[in-house]
Amino acid sequence: MTPRASTKRRGGLHMLALAAAVGAHAAPAPTPADPAPPDSSDWKCTQCPFLQGSVNEVELGAIDASGADASFGRYNGLDHSGTYVDAAASGQARSEEGAYAGYDLERLGLAARQGTVEGGREGRYDLRISYDGQPTALYDGALSPYQGHGGNLSLPADWVAAGSTAGMSALDASLAPLRLGYVRRTAALLGRYFASPEWTFFGEFRRQEKQGTGVTGGSFLTEAVQLPQPIDYVTDSFEAGAAWAGAGSSFRLSYLGSWFEDDSDAFTFANPYLPIVPGSISGRLGLPPGNTLQQIAASGNWQWRRQTALTYSASLGTIRQNQSFTPISTLSGATVPSEGSLDGNVHLSHYALRLTSKPLPKLNLSGNAAYDGRDDQTTPIAVAYIVTDTFPGGTAVAPRYGEDRLRLDGRADYAVFQWLRAGIGGEYREDHYSPGQVLRNTQDVESWGRLAATPAPGISLALKYGDGLRKTSNFDIAAFPVGENPLVRDFNFAPRDRVFTALTGSWTATPTLTWTLEGLLAKDDYRSSPLGLQGSHEQRASSTLAWTPRETLSAYVDAGYQRLFTLQNGFTGTLTAPWLTADTQRFWNVTIGGRWTPQPRWTLALDYLHAPSYEDTGTTVGGQSQGFPQSWTKLASTRFDAGYQWTPAVQINFRYTREQYGSNDWALAAVEPSTVPNLLALGLQPYRDSVNLFGLSIRCRFGRSTAAAAGPP
Repeated sequence: MTPRASTKRRGGLHMLALAAAVGAHAAPAPTPADPAPPDSSDWKCTQCPFLQGSVNEVELGAIDASGADASFGRYNGLDHSGTYVDAAASGQARSEEGAYAGYDLERLGLAARQGTVEGGREGRYDLRISYDGQPTALYDGALSPYQGHGGNLSLPADWVAAGSTAGMSALDASLAPLRLGYVRRTAALLGRYFASPEWTFFGEFRRQEKQGTGVTGGSFLTEAVQLPQPIDYVTDSFEAGAAWAGAGSSFRLSYLGSWFEDDSDAFTFANPYLPIVPGSISGRLGLPPGNTLQQIAASGNWQWRRQTALTYSASLGTIRQNQSFTPISTLSGATVPSEGSLDGNVHLSHYALRLTSKPLPKLNLSGNAAYDGRDDQTTPIAVAYIVTDTFPGGTAVAPRYGEDRLRLDGRADYAVFQWLRAGIGGEYREDHYSPGQVLRNTQDVESWGRLAATPAPGISLALKYGDGLRKTSNFDIAAFPVGENPLVRDFNFAPRDRVFTALTGSWTATPTLTWTLEGLLAKDDYRSSPLGLQGSHEQRASSTLAWTPRETLSAYVDAGYQRLFTLQNGFTGTLTAPWLTADTQRFWNVTIGGRWTPQPRWTLALDYLHAPSYEDTGTTVGGQSQGFPQSWTKLASTRFDAGYQWTPAVQINFRYTREQYGSNDWALAAVEPSTVPNLLALGLQPYRDSVNLFGLSIRCRFGRSTAAAAGPP
């Protein structure tokens, strides 16, 4: 028994003895010598989470973003220069009877706005409505001659087709700007009814819409084109169920339904080149098909004597997809397959158990067992296919993607000494695939050992070392997709050797100064792969120094480094020389910042981030090196925040951000629509921005509330 556990048990015995003593003396009436009971009429609850009355906050201001573009505003909605409204509001109200309502609205002037409104009665029911907008800006400066939107992209009436982009005489005059990006909007309604202290019934409806324009590509044999892809998706989901919670166990049962719909099944695009085959004047690309999911799930936990806990979960579901097939070719006279749709039918199953136990004061045990099944009951069908909408390619049989996965993992942790803990653990995973797939099965085994020590007060260290081995069955060459090289091994399925080492540490030098360190070395080798990925190595280190000399002042320095290295080989044909490619990526980041409250009314914060990254790719073909230009990104960002509490109810906030971001990508740099003879490009360029952002807002607090009395502080 550790000293801490022994102390806890002795403390428990003392408390039992004290309770017995109090109970033994509770019956006699108090004597005059007994002290008078304290007067609790003026006691106030200073940490009570409940209020009575109402409190509201409103923030209104403006943000001026000079130089903002898609690179800067990819997810925040500040994707162009200009002035934006900075508005937010929050509030809550509660009555003495337990009825309450609240709302929290953020970034109301931006496409990234979000908010929740909720209400109900404590212990009886609650309702919540939420909204979340997530804009994703892709690229600025895209240009395309294609016209129209949705399912059909056409070229101007005076378009001049040619065998290369240089001969497309109407190209420059036909180029028009494109706005590439999309917005994902999610609205949800959640309700709960508390039938008793143990039983809760719940239901949630969620609708997600994704609309905009993405980037994709199409080809006509050796001629390619970049295209604006229409995005118009809707996903509706509904979940309902019941939950029960007792003293030492809980249980949850639910139904989930999800329905995904795309506005169109495919879109066509005109061929800007001279047709290689007469009549090949357009191409077609499929879009994600509509599908549904129906699932029943159960989960819960059970605890025994506070030393052993069991968590379990299970679910059964079905995915259906029966969208009509699109024509196999755009050539005049082409027919659809005899079957009108796939009639996809996949059954999903999941079972999982987790056990944690402390059988001895110094020993901790935990383990997981999980099974996931994917039973593909879709009837295999033979489908004729056309190569790049031009040449008949034969017939392919739609494969079935059934899979059974078993995963077992566990760990044991033992306190060898008061300052040293030792642990071991491992994971076993086995996958079986249905007939007709490239593999029959894979086995993945990983094990590790860990030492954690506190050699001195304020110092802690942990070292972890492990290795792993993945084995696979022989590859079924007959199951390879048409045209795929049978010597290439997909890295997810290829045999693999893995070795890794991780180190973490922390040092509390003084009560105000803390230093942490983390490092990782990992190495994956694919020695059994004739072609494809041969090795992948990772080196990672990070460190943080935090200093808090007093409550009103804090500062930190955070730095990190990561290096990724991959090696792969291959050849373009049996009569060609093999090639070898080595790719190295390096990522750095340094962040320095601090917070200062010089006086009660003022709060100041300053943060600086510098994060460069570099990628070097070298290729050796026939013994001769062929290097690619270096790709890089550089980010430098400075942010300053100041808050002034003008009155107890009014606060003024100021914000300034200076960001400079640059990148060099040889695959995009200087590639205009007609730069490559056999590629009609969109003219996308590497991300760059130089932004000065100013924000000024006023936050007002109003309302009146009192804390609910709940006993002494």
